[in-house]
Amino acid sequence: MYTGSILVVDLSTGEASERELDDALVDSRLGGAAVNLSLYEEFKDKDPVVIGSGLFTGSMVPGCALCVVTARSPLNGKVMHSPLVNYLGAELKLAGFPFVVLHGRSEAPSYLWLHDEIADVLPAQAIWGQDTWKAVDYIREEQGEERIQVLSIGRAGENRLSSAMAVVDYWSEGDKVGLGKRLGEMNLKAIATRGMGELEVDDPERTLGLCRRAMGAARSRLGGAKGVDSLLPGADLGDLSTIRHRDIACSGCPWPCRTFVKYNEPATVLKEELKEPGMLVADLSGFLALMEGGRSAADAARLLEACSRLGLEPMAAAARVKGIDLEESRSVLSSLASGGFEARGIPSVEGATCPGTFSPFAPNGGEKEVIALSYVLGICPRYSAKVGLDFELCAELIEATTGLEKGANELRDLANSIIR
Repeated sequence: MYTGSILVVDLSTGEASERELDDALVDSRLGGAAVNLSLYEEFKDKDPVVIGSGLFTGSMVPGCALCVVTARSPLNGKVMHSPLVNYLGAELKLAGFPFVVLHGRSEAPSYLWLHDEIADVLPAQAIWGQDTWKAVDYIREEQGEERIQVLSIGRAGENRLSSAMAVVDYWSEGDKVGLGKRLGEMNLKAIATRGMGELEVDDPERTLGLCRRAMGAARSRLGGAKGVDSLLPGADLGDLSTIRHRDIACSGCPWPCRTFVKYNEPATVLKEELKEPGMLVADLSGFLALMEGGRSAADAARLLEACSRLGLEPMAAAARVKGIDLEESRSVLSSLASGGFEARGIPSVEGATCPGTFSPFAPNGGEKEVIALSYVLGICPRYSAKVGLDFELCAELIEATTGLEKGANELRDLANSIIR
């Protein structure tokens, strides 16, 4: 279920070294946040940022799009876990780097390019000072591949503000613990990846049967739910329907819980005529915060776009633009990202589970052991909170894919071990 090695990058020298992913480590910790914590402890004197794949990330197990970043949060000083979803986690794992340890500070702005089991630290002066959307476009054009997935920082991260967030591709989403500042401190503009590898399973036929079983149970519980409004059914999303274009799922997920909205061209037209017709509303908590004060869904989405471009955490910024018109709000956000705007702490998201351990990415709750095991196995915590997690089925899937025998109680103990 893992291909490649553990990558250790010393940004101060630009050197990248690889070492074998030890079977004993996978046997005891499985993956994701659990392995990340072991690697963090090993390198803690270097204040590392650790990125890790879950055991099931990138596989056909439903909902397994999750990759996990483990680092010291500049907002509370604690070691926190932040989710990376969309297609980035799967691409990183299939690029041959299931776990990446970053430490040090690059002398000049740089970005990390991971592909085909090759790691390159490349100059990023051309995109330093550019917004995240332009950074993604630049890297994809430079490397000649439109499907490259990018984690990047905007102006807020470059200025090392605690209100900065790291952005997956173009969209504000999972980082609410200050990862944008940590990458800025490292002088690291982006991490880009494209994976062409394959995963091997111990028992393919049994694995397929168990995945079908999990998919059937998930579809039954989802009941056709889709869109950002299905994440928190009771939330007031105002006139979102007027700009709603389509609902989108992450890699391998049966629940399209994110909604793409079009406000630069008609939302009712399927074809996109403009290069930038709108925004993916994936960060529901940020979107709701920007809607406060009676702002329309379209204007809230425009400000969510501005926050994504600037790499500015939208919940922290929302209070500073409440009651201000759109154009002035955009100007204020730009000023905030330029310096001096520090977040007061990790934003409070009602319903988020274990906010002292995990970035409050999943506002739809979930039992703490369910969410924690999701961060180990690579299952999206939003998905797990929605459909639940059958620990016995997870144990069967682990045995079918790896040959490792793990009981449900052992999985619960492992999940609890990462909750701080």
